[in-house]
Formats: sequence, C-alpha cells, structure tokens
Amino acid sequence: MVLPNIWGQGSLFAFSGLDGVNTYENSLTSTLCGDMNGVIFHASDHIVLGFYFKDIGDIEYESVASDIVKMHVLHRKTGRKLPLVFLFHTENTVIGLAPKCAVPYVFSPGSNNVKVNHEMNVFIFDRETFAFTKKEEDDSIRFALSYSKVSEEDAINKLKKAMEADVENESKKKIGFFEKLPKIEGLDEDTEMTLYKSFSVMKSQVYSPEGIFNTMWTTPDRLPHKKIWLWDSVFHSFGNKHISKELAYDSIRAVLTTQEEDGFIPHMAVSTGERSRITQPPVLAWGVYDLYEHFHDKGFLEEAYERLENYLKWNMENRDTNKNRLFEWKVNKDSIVCRCDESGMDNSPRFDGVVEMDCIDFSCFMANEARCMEKMALALAKFSDAKYWNGVYKDIKNAVNDYLWDEEDKFYYDRILSNGRFKKVKTVASFLPLFAGICDTSRAKCLYNHLTDDNSFNTELPIPCVSKDDPTFGTDMWRGPVWINYNYMIIRGLKDYGYAELAKSIAQKTIDAIAFWYKHDGCLYEYYDSTNRTSPAKLNRKGKPIEPYNFKIRMQSIRDYGWTASLYAALVFETKISVK
Repeated sequence: MVLPNIWGQGSLFAFSGLDGVNTYENSLTSTLCGDMNGVIFHASDHIVLGFYFKDIGDIEYESVASDIVKMHVLHRKTGRKLPLVFLFHTENTVIGLAPKCAVPYVFSPGSNNVKVNHEMNVFIFDRETFAFTKKEEDDSIRFALSYSKVSEEDAINKLKKAMEADVENESKKKIGFFEKLPKIEGLDEDTEMTLYKSFSVMKSQVYSPEGIFNTMWTTPDRLPHKKIWLWDSVFHSFGNKHISKELAYDSIRAVLTTQEEDGFIPHMAVSTGERSRITQPPVLAWGVYDLYEHFHDKGFLEEAYERLENYLKWNMENRDTNKNRLFEWKVNKDSIVCRCDESGMDNSPRFDGVVEMDCIDFSCFMANEARCMEKMALALAKFSDAKYWNGVYKDIKNAVNDYLWDEEDKFYYDRILSNGRFKKVKTVASFLPLFAGICDTSRAKCLYNHLTDDNSFNTELPIPCVSKDDPTFGTDMWRGPVWINYNYMIIRGLKDYGYAELAKSIAQKTIDAIAFWYKHDGCLYEYYDSTNRTSPAKLNRKGKPIEPYNFKIRMQSIRDYGWTASLYAALVFETKISVK
C-alpha cells in the first residue's frame, strides 16, 4: 500500500464525517503551509501550528493525508529517525506527538487577545476561541489544539479532553481507513499513491447529519467552498461508491433533501435550509442509476424516483420557455466573470455577450436523464412511465439533431433564442451528444474527428474546454483548461459509440496528468493545463493567480477538489479491471 506522502501547499487538512460528528456549523478546516512544516487553521481569523526544528538533518514523510500527517525527522547528532505525527481527533481538536528536537508552537497574526501561561495559550477572536497546550513526556512532546464557537471555557475543556487521547491508537485508526479500501492489482506506484490521495480528499469532504440533512452529505472542497452543490455531489458518488454503499447513496440523498415542493432543486444549499435560487446540470438520475448498476439495489431507485421525476418536470416547465424540447440556462446578465453559474461553466465564452440560448449541454443532460428515468421505470415495473420517458428522450434527441447541429462545421452549437443564430464557440459541451446517445454514427464520427484534431481538441492533455483554434482559448477556468468531469462523461460516451481506443487514451492521459501534478505539487486541482506544462496553481481563475497562494484574496484553481478526486478513482477503477 503506497500511502499519499507528498506535502503540498494548500492541501486540505480536516476531520471527516466518516469518523464522527463533523458539521458545517462547527467544524474547523485547515490547509498545509507552503513555506514551513505547519498548518493554517481557518476561522474568522487564523491560527498557525508549526514546529521549531533543532539539529534536524532531513524529513521523510510516511503519510500526508487529509486528517493525519506522519513523518520521521533525522536528528543530526544521534543519527536517529524520530517520529512526528499530528491528526484531527474530532471536528475541532487536533492532537499530536513530536520529538523534543521538533517543538510544536502556535501563533496568530490577527488576535489582539492572547492569554499565555505555563499550561496553555488561548487566542480569543470576536466569536471564536483557539486553545493550545503541550506537555513533555519521556522522549517526546504531546500537544493539542482546540477550537470553539461557544466560549473560552468550552475550548479549554475540549483541549483537556484531547490531551487524554491515545495518539498512537488514533493514528492507527486513520491509517486503517486506507487498509479497508478495495485494492487494484498492478498499479504503478504513482497511480496507487494518487488513488489513495484521492480517497483521502474524498474522506475530508464528508459532513455528518445536521440540520435539514438526516444523512451524511458532501461538499466540493471544504475550503473555499463549504456548502453542498448539486452536480458535484453526483460526481462524488462515482468515487464514494468505492468507499461505502452508504456514503455513495447519501451523497445523492442529501441533494434530494434540498428539493422544494414544486420540484426545484437548488445548485447550492446548507444545513440551515438556506439555498440558492438557480439549479445546476441535471445529472441526478444518471447518478442514481449508476449506483443501481453497481449495487443492484432497487430500494434506492424506489426512494429517489418520484423526487427525480418532479425535478426533471420542473426543468421542463421552467427552463424550456419556447417548449421546443431544448433547454435554456438562466444567465446572469449583470455579471462579467460568471454569466452562467447555473450551467456550471461559470465564465465560458459560450455566454459572452448573449442572454438566453437553446443550450447543447442542458439539452443533452436532460436527454440522458430521461434515458436513465426510462431504465429506472422499467426496473421498477412502471411501464407507462418508461414509455413516457422514452418519448421525452426521443423528443429531445430529435430537437438537438434538428436545431443544434451545424452542417458546415460538423459540430453541435448553442442557438441564440433572439435571432436563431448559432453561438459558434467550440467547447466540450458540444461532445455531450456522445454521452447522451443523441448523435447517429455519422455525426459521432465527426465529433471523433474534432477530438483527434491537433488544431482543436487533441491537445497534449485532452480535452480542453475550449478548442485550441478558438479565439477565446486561454488558461482561465472554463476558457481553455481541462476539467475532469467533462473528460469522464466524454470518455463514457466514446465507449458507447465504439471508440474504445480513444476513450482509453484520454482516460490514461487524464490519470497520468493528475498523478504527475500531485507528485509535483501535493494537490489534486480543480482543472488542468491542456498543454500539461504549467502547474494548475499558475492558471488563471477569473483573474491572475495570487503569489504567494492565498485563496482569501482571490480563488485560484482550487486545491484538493472533490470531483477531481472522485473521478480519478472512478477512472482508475474503470480502466484497471483487476480488483481484489
């Protein structure tokens, strides 16, 4: 077992709902430092945990996971390798053991109210308290850090309890998570390490039941995003099913919990019930049916069916204004950098300078959902429903082929409602007819030709979200970089149309690129450079990246991103077939 052991600036470090209570409201989340062996704990202000090294000649990392870091430090004078470990014990306490040549300490640049005595340090902010203490033992230093939104007394009580924990036993439990995962034979070391890193990231993004959620629920990255997101959660389920059946189901159950009486499901929500007023790409039925194919459990189909039906009918009623079976995203006319948050492709050039369009991606997503609903209905012996959903699928399929195919370019485009013209921007959205089974073999071959064209989509790391020969192509988020969720959907579509070799090639290049940049930077990123030459940390995200890294000033390509982790795992399991 090759555990993740690459230190990366900005890597997530947090407790998981798989290990106990871990709430949106009270959990503490942190990231690894880039200029020191330390952790930044993010709250209204922040606390830094670091180590003062004395006579240390080297550091070897055994594991750098989302909730535990284990290393050995080489003591120059004795030549001994001494263990150092710290881990999340609860949602708001961290415990550890360090050798006496690596003294733990904490500091806060922003707290003006610090209480220091021989027993502990207490940092008091407006509504939050951190407490830290350490105690010398025979050959080591035991230490703990706690956080509370309740009171100073609560923080101190948590700290005292944390100091009683058995660090070695808790460490074994954390490593035990990896030991229970399914194994794949024959993986190279980099792929295996990155796979375990992926599972570690997936683990970090699990909340326990809270508020409106009576199940576990997931979030894209804990920082800077903390809420539940619709299509992210579905993509999470594709990896989470390899952790546990319950977690995979709960990833989608939680999204369905946010549904309103009229069928609407928001793109984002939190445990308090607060939610957005836009939706997101409909992939829920696909996710539910994928889990049925994996676990063969009709119970979840029965549980989800009516909610899915009501949601898709809400889309049909509210996102197809001209009732032509082609669907329109809600566009934010006042925004420059995020004109279509609802599509998930925030700043895509598809939406530059326009308002409503019949959209190729939305229409394909809806077609695929109808196709999955038909399969579910047949599995549940709802034969009249199956006939209805088959009709919806065929109607959308015909509309896409009749109105969104451009014979001149041999490509699918969005069509502007106001003037009936194509919005001729070549993006990955136009390959979704492969994913949804919409195109015939002739048009599928045309899409294959675009994917293998060195001047457009056949980049060093495919598939760029905008064609290389499009004037809007660049390195800013949805204006050129590679997104793993689209690669995954297109890979599946290529397989369905018999293009297995191209699908395998794109999958392997995707797996290799994620592993390469993980080994280089220690993180799994939100998106990747299509030339595979520039670190994702250096790519633009609605503006230039900030150096040194600070997501509180401006979001950059997000580190330890949820669907990159889950879909990396899915790609590895689906590409490497020998599973124990």
